[in-house]
Amino acid sequence: MRFRTQFVFWIILLLAVIVAGSGYPANASEENLPNLQLTPFPTPTPGPDGRIVYIVQERDTFYDIAAIAGISLEELYALNGIQPSDYAIPGTELLLGFAGPPEPTAEADAQITPTFAEPTPTPIFSTGEICILLFNDMNGNARLEEEETPLAEGQISIVDVNGDVAVEATTGQNPEGQCFGDLDAGDYNVSAAVPEAYNATTSMSLPIRLMPGDVKYVQFGAQPSSAGLNELPDVGQDRSMWFGIFGVLLLLAAAGLGYYASRYGRRSRMGKN
Repeated sequence: MRFRTQFVFWIILLLAVIVAGSGYPANASEENLPNLQLTPFPTPTPGPDGRIVYIVQERDTFYDIAAIAGISLEELYALNGIQPSDYAIPGTELLLGFAGPPEPTAEADAQITPTFAEPTPTPIFSTGEICILLFNDMNGNARLEEEETPLAEGQISIVDVNGDVAVEATTGQNPEGQCFGDLDAGDYNVSAAVPEAYNATTSMSLPIRLMPGDVKYVQFGAQPSSAGLNELPDVGQDRSMWFGIFGVLLLLAAAGLGYYASRYGRRSRMGKN
């Protein structure tokens, strides 16, 4: 009876050992046990910048994350600057790769598309302006001085490179000269002719290159010639002539007074006798 009881005990103990050993290998240890993923691995969605980011969960390892993401462990290390000695800390964001950004919807596109005001068109100039002044160069220094005035009755002209006359005009008394606008950009020759009895004191012809939008100022000078000066009335001579006439009249008046005095004295003497 005792032997049968011991035999049954050992049979039960042997069965218990066999059942326990069927679940794990005999040499299994905690280090060799596989790490179980207790939470489902969420499929990360690429962000607006195309980055695929995964947030580390409890019991995750870098090996598990790389395997499920379909990349090598080395790629995971390189993307995140991980060292082999680092640990996967729950809550840490890991970059798994890059993908094209999702196609924006019409509503999102309307929200992110900036609206710019249409720029004001810049006016385009294709013409320019030339202003010409012919002045009375009284001191002959070929420079316009403050007291020198415009010279009228001169002639001015603007001719293009093809010899076509763009402007012909007679000078006037405007102190600003005469301006001619709407001239096509290009090369011109500007010239002037002085009135009679005047001599030019500056060059009477000047080449001008007119750029779009330019305003060019040209000055020509002239002064009275010697012949013109001779034709001018001599105020000094007229004054001398009048003084001469006045002196003759004084002499005649003095002579009349002397004659009258002599006659009056003779009559006085005759009356006494």
